[in-house]
Amino acid sequence: MPKLIIDDQEILVPEGTKVIEAAERLGIMIPRFCYHPALGSVGACRVCAVKFLEGPHKGVHMSCMVEAKEGMVVSTRDEEAVKFRKYVIEWLMLNHPLDCPVCDEGGHCLLQDETVSGGHGIRRYIGKKRTYLDQDLGPFVQHEMNRCIHCFRCRRFYQEFAGYRDLGALQIANREYFGRFESGRLESPFSGNLIDVCPTGVYTDKPARFKGRRWNFERGPSLCLHCSLGCNTTGNARYREVLRQEARFNDRVNGHFMCDRGRFGFDFANHPDRPRRARVGDQEVAWKEGIQAAADRLEQIGRDAGAESVLCVGSARCSLETQASLTRLCRLSNWPNPWFFVETPILKKVKSAVARLDERLSVSMRQIEDADFVLTLGADPVNEAPMLALAMRQAQRKGAALAVVDPRPVFLPFPFSHLAVGPGRIDLCAAAIVKSAVKGERTRGLSRNAARFLSSLPEDYQGHPDLQGQIEELAQKLGSSKTPVIVCGTDLVRESTPALAANLTNLLHQITEGAGLFYLLPGPNAFGAGLFSSTQDQDSVIETIETGKVKALVLVEQDLFWLYRDRPRLDQAMEKLECLIVLDYLPSASAARADVVLPTTTLFERNASSFLNQEGRFQKTPPIHRGGTPLCQISGG
Repeated sequence: MPKLIIDDQEILVPEGTKVIEAAERLGIMIPRFCYHPALGSVGACRVCAVKFLEGPHKGVHMSCMVEAKEGMVVSTRDEEAVKFRKYVIEWLMLNHPLDCPVCDEGGHCLLQDETVSGGHGIRRYIGKKRTYLDQDLGPFVQHEMNRCIHCFRCRRFYQEFAGYRDLGALQIANREYFGRFESGRLESPFSGNLIDVCPTGVYTDKPARFKGRRWNFERGPSLCLHCSLGCNTTGNARYREVLRQEARFNDRVNGHFMCDRGRFGFDFANHPDRPRRARVGDQEVAWKEGIQAAADRLEQIGRDAGAESVLCVGSARCSLETQASLTRLCRLSNWPNPWFFVETPILKKVKSAVARLDERLSVSMRQIEDADFVLTLGADPVNEAPMLALAMRQAQRKGAALAVVDPRPVFLPFPFSHLAVGPGRIDLCAAAIVKSAVKGERTRGLSRNAARFLSSLPEDYQGHPDLQGQIEELAQKLGSSKTPVIVCGTDLVRESTPALAANLTNLLHQITEGAGLFYLLPGPNAFGAGLFSSTQDQDSVIETIETGKVKALVLVEQDLFWLYRDRPRLDQAMEKLECLIVLDYLPSASAARADVVLPTTTLFERNASSFLNQEGRFQKTPPIHRGGTPLCQISGG
């Protein structure tokens, strides 16, 4: 580990660390535009110049392009380096428009900060400024190309990091243009990250345009609830309205980025038809009156038909606090245990996944980036958990082999092997790959149970002959892998697949300790729902209602009409209920026909919201604002 001195402070850093990173560890922030921790160095902006006084480099060099070496003495405050950086700022500002008062980036603009700190305030060049035409990039990202300083962050993220090609660098030299060949909606499901990585205001948040500066917002840490990954976000609210979501750095979960679904999918909190007052029948009532009405009806039904006639159904989007409270309510009232999954197969698959996951096998998304082989079973990462696809993309960039066993036409932004087998043959295909990979000398260290499990696996895949070649090729790559990861979905796979994935991973783990397991679950708190769910066999919710045993149904942040496609059957079953009570913050179809509606709050307003993501990671988020009807929705607002 090289030891160097930066601004009279000594530091020891790992081999390969850039000088700009070493300085940051000392709390010295060298100016930067093109450098980004996730994107690395490119040396395009020239504003990170420092003076090397001793060591293998001498004079002014770019700190993002020079690796720290033993004996280096670096000065970030040397007069020559400071003067160089000041000139660079002036060059960048030659063509930059003076539109800070109307730019949404104002207040958190890196160019603004560096210009002020560099002391530049007068434009000496009297020539005409370079101008561009902007493009329409779709509903999420606003394009203002005149603000560009050619740092290349957008192209590097969009093409190299995310793997999409419809946006990049066009033309050359002073006329270089960052955009698309023609106007059109950006194809990448990660396009919103252009807003975060751009150090100026070229890409800004279109839905939040002109709605406030950074200092106008109530801001706080939050979480994304659109899949089971639990990506960390920063929520922004103003006048009781959630206006923006930004990626919040978490080294073990989503890193620096997030998908567009999480970034722009917060409008459920602002829905104009969102339940905000308790309702009994068609009449809005006070909160206490609504609670009393619900309690009276449930008590009456319990007396007449027995406690077994009341069924409570939560969901995988309920927080841990909500799930625990619902479970306690059922126990105190002698009602049956609450359900959190409306279909028995999903319940069994989730409980199997939760039971088999442990610290030894579980891996995070960041560990997937370092995997050298990723086998995905019954999952479509881009559509089910987009940030998983981004993590797999980083593994592929480092040379990993990736395979997806799934019958659907899966698309991923990188080359991968697709084994299109039916749900009933996913298990067989996965077992054939692993058994073919684990053989010979590699089986000597296996435990007795692992050896017995290995011998039970099929010798080869007795399916389509065209797949046998792919299986053998993948098995060869898996056989030489040091850090393989098995990703297992819980949607279309069989009930046996989650347990098989765990057994296969355990087998690989005995051969190489780098093996890991990564489940995809059906909701942001499906892990918690699996822990709270009863282990007893049960029919689906609709089948239970159809028996006529259930007289009162309590739905907590759950909508049966969203889940069941057979609407006539569901309508007929719901007619058998004597009472339907809904607690939710969404204007769902279930809430529309409920006898009593009690509005709940979103995680943006709730005092405490805790969730367990698919790897069992506990994450808690505070409220970012007090809630209430947004001022823009109030008459005359």
